[in-house]
Amino acid sequence: MQIAENKKYDWYTYYIFFYIFITPWHFSKAQLSISSSIALIWTIFKYKKELILKIKEYIKFLPILLMFLFFAYSYLSSLWSEPISKGFEHVTNFYKYYFMIIPILLVSLNKENAIKAFKILIISFSLYGIYTFFIYFGILNDNNMSFLYNDENGFNSYNPTGHLRYLIVSQYMVIAFFSGILLSSYSKNKKEKSLFIIVSLVSFISLFINNSRTAQLSFIVILLILIVLFFKKSIFKIKNIILISIVFISIIYFVQGNKLERYKTSYKELNQAITNNTYDGSFGLRLYLTKTGLEIFSNNILFGTGPKDNRMLLMDIAREDPHYKGAKNEKDLLNHFHSEQMDTLTAYGLVGYSLLFFSIILLVYKLRKEPLYYYLSLSVFSTLFINSFANKTLSVKPLNYVYMILFILFVIIAYKLEKEEKEKIENNS
Repeated sequence: MQIAENKKYDWYTYYIFFYIFITPWHFSKAQLSISSSIALIWTIFKYKKELILKIKEYIKFLPILLMFLFFAYSYLSSLWSEPISKGFEHVTNFYKYYFMIIPILLVSLNKENAIKAFKILIISFSLYGIYTFFIYFGILNDNNMSFLYNDENGFNSYNPTGHLRYLIVSQYMVIAFFSGILLSSYSKNKKEKSLFIIVSLVSFISLFINNSRTAQLSFIVILLILIVLFFKKSIFKIKNIILISIVFISIIYFVQGNKLERYKTSYKELNQAITNNTYDGSFGLRLYLTKTGLEIFSNNILFGTGPKDNRMLLMDIAREDPHYKGAKNEKDLLNHFHSEQMDTLTAYGLVGYSLLFFSIILLVYKLRKEPLYYYLSLSVFSTLFINSFANKTLSVKPLNYVYMILFILFVIIAYKLEKEEKEKIENNS
């Protein structure tokens, strides 16, 4: 992959690539604010009148129109939050940088640059994977990395996530693994093929030395989906059987020992919840939060409770429920469903959830005629969808911003492909 193969690239384009590269690392709370402000100001000065025209052009593209409608509905639903100011503040907390990221990328990147930007993002994920190796082998630890904030003690060999939370890191690795495999498979450049094979290997190892059961299970589900789609009729050929067997044997190897104990613990917690109605431990609490979320959703099916109110209701119910075994003091009481699916459904109801869901589904569908981009988008958004059942995704930083960058990159690719196809039909008629 040669980023500077053409003289048309200027310092602005280099900065946009750098901006995309560093966003997943989230070294400090001020990082995205500073880097996005620079990019937005530069974009405004560079494009001036073109800025509004380009955004108007993209708004006609249904996937991004639905996403904008979801944003609008999220703010509108603040009107039935109590108080309204809290709902508005909650939405703004997670969405504020979307309104910088989206115009920056839509205006600055064409299809070719969007593809390069995607590859740069995947390489960034894999470099974070290498960073976790240094922690796993004790080269980086709490003593020499204390200047980087981490609330999960991520500088130890048992949970080598670094300064980011493992639910974030593990999702990076799932996306990087499948993207690396696909990019390598479709690339005609030997060096690029080798690079993305290394990316996949690094990401695979990093995923399974970390602790996220949800991400590891999502990896297996997505692998099965892609095996069926990618190999289709050739799934039972000897070469493919050997390849698939190697992957699954590797998975079994990496989940042996203390990692496998976490899955056994989950099974015990599930059994306890079903037989004794007792919700204890990490998995048990997630079951309780899902059960409570369904109760809240059943009373607010269409429009939701409004942002923030869903979490306040959850806390009120948990505080008084004897079956809830988590901390009940105000400081430690769980204030999230630990399921983005449930958080979105309860806050925004079927109306809001449908806008978000169909914006993504339609985008993937738009890419169906281009196998590489179709499989890439499918693996990325399957990671989002599956992990959202038992983890935060769009309400944790910087993961929400990374997913939005990925969404916009695929929007640019899909829109340009659709435009090219229409022009080709018009020229032939």
